[in-house]
Amino acid sequence: MPSRIELLARNRKFQVCSVIVIIIAMFGIVGPFFTRDPREIIRKEDGTARRWEPPSTEFLLGTDTAGRDVLAQVCVAIRNSLFVGVIAGLLALTIGVIIGGLLAYKGGLVDETANLTTNIFLVLPQLVVLIVIASVLHSRSLLVVGILIGLFNWAWMARSIRSQLLSLRERNFVDLARISGKGDFSIVAKEILPNMLAYIFLCLIIGISSAVVVEASISMIGLGPTTAFTLGKMLEWAVSWETHSIGAWWYFIPPGVILVMFTGTLLMITAVIDDVLNPKLRTE
Repeated sequence: MPSRIELLARNRKFQVCSVIVIIIAMFGIVGPFFTRDPREIIRKEDGTARRWEPPSTEFLLGTDTAGRDVLAQVCVAIRNSLFVGVIAGLLALTIGVIIGGLLAYKGGLVDETANLTTNIFLVLPQLVVLIVIASVLHSRSLLVVGILIGLFNWAWMARSIRSQLLSLRERNFVDLARISGKGDFSIVAKEILPNMLAYIFLCLIIGISSAVVVEASISMIGLGPTTAFTLGKMLEWAVSWETHSIGAWWYFIPPGVILVMFTGTLLMITAVIDDVLNPKLRTE
């Protein structure tokens, strides 16, 4: 009988979605090594910038208002958006595991305090808070934006992980671990969390996807990273340059399509994993 991992690997939806995600990621990871400098202004023989040239064999995605290669910008923007998403996702997951896992297992006042903190962050308007904080910071690097998003995107992870852990805490294998003298940290890290790896992986994927969307949202209103190309930053420029009015479709369609495809495909992967692996709590 095939294992759950083998069933997942054979799933056609999972294969297609994985290929799409890998292709987009490779554009961001490998693409910048094979494209021009995204900030380089390309000029004609008379010295004027090659502004708003449509896609051609020389410029696969055309040029922008300053005569820069749009394909080079897209590749770098994918890489930077992925960087923000991964940083935010990992940070949010770490906080979620600590508060919804380690502290929840302790129970008592510790768990109640952690649960109260989680509830506070759950009701906070995340996007509004990020907008306020970002507006105060005049210089925002990719790392800073990723950390800010992660600091306000962990509460739902902590709540989900806590509910799973509280159920697992009553299982026989946890009771055996307590009887053998293992400490709380050891029980959570070695007994409970390994039985939640599939669910934790789903949380990470959703966290990365949501972080990419949040970054694009704050970037489109001018409060994203100030020193780097991202998919959201390109969409912000597309709006400010009124590319839809001048017919420069090659500037706003690629980043918009990539953003939708990447985040949507990640969510589809989580749905497929949930169907195939059925990450429910293990029965004894």
